[in-house]
Amino acid sequence: MIYTSEKITRERKPMRVNAPAFQSALAVVAMTLAASLWANPTGFSINSRGNDIPPGSINNLWQVNLQSGEETNVGPLVNQFLDVEALALSPSGDLYGADDDTNSLVRVRTTDGFAFPITGTSVGNMGVTGTFDFGMSFDCDGTLFVVSAIEQSLFQASLSSGQLRRVGEPGALAAPISDIAVRGDDVFGIGVGLDANGSTLAPNLYRIDLENASARLVGSLGPEALPYNNAGLSFGDDGSLWAMTDRSGVDNQFLPSQILRIDPLSGRAEAVAETLIGMESLAIAPPVMCQMRGASDAGAHAIPIMSPPGAALLVLTMLGLAGLRLRRQQS
Repeated sequence: MIYTSEKITRERKPMRVNAPAFQSALAVVAMTLAASLWANPTGFSINSRGNDIPPGSINNLWQVNLQSGEETNVGPLVNQFLDVEALALSPSGDLYGADDDTNSLVRVRTTDGFAFPITGTSVGNMGVTGTFDFGMSFDCDGTLFVVSAIEQSLFQASLSSGQLRRVGEPGALAAPISDIAVRGDDVFGIGVGLDANGSTLAPNLYRIDLENASARLVGSLGPEALPYNNAGLSFGDDGSLWAMTDRSGVDNQFLPSQILRIDPLSGRAEAVAETLIGMESLAIAPPVMCQMRGASDAGAHAIPIMSPPGAALLVLTMLGLAGLRLRRQQS
């Protein structure tokens, strides 16, 4: 064998990057980062009851980070509205409330928390008497629907007069629905947790039919939802479903309100954080995913729950798979 002094070199093949695989990996990262942002929405709520510590802190509008429970005081409501139990954002982004003390439909300024009867009306504009325990939400057409947990009934509220018009027969919901939330054609309701005697009542998620005022059980909220009285319910911009539960008076204690993230398919709740005492309303966003209306299968576009650890695991898994695919392409 003859050796020469010439340097033997090997031709290096250029590394080939599979563009579709790389783009897919980047898409997964982008979607996961979006999911992480969606997992930290903020919502409006009012603590209509509590222990008033510090003094003057009850009956204020708050903006709450739903992932951490951290709250920011927006400002106090006017004194004549002492029991605003429901909040909802209109398609235009205006915040409305329902006061159970005076049976009034009110506007709430998101700049300072000031509440006032809707334009052209006065206190008591709903035209009903008695105690109702309100919940409410706008649909994609801008119609405001109101529920009464006590009457187990559904109403439409006039935005010009405040008057309530019953939908269906009295008691047609056949369940004590504390609040409702709309996502496209999908409408969900959350039941009252405990009755006046402190016994378990209906800590469940329901599907609501706005045309015939019926409620169909989806499922129990499950063990992570601690005992509560009433609750607020709202969808985030991304279609995730959240609840804020009032736990003041549970076991004769002033307990913090609980923030839950709920799976719309099963009704199962995930405990996320705690916040101020006495929160039983929640408004995160105007009606969401209205472009999805008319879909034949509501379950087909249900939004799964993705926690930040789950999102991180998904990123690592998908990037690993993408890297493996790239290596195979290069070999």
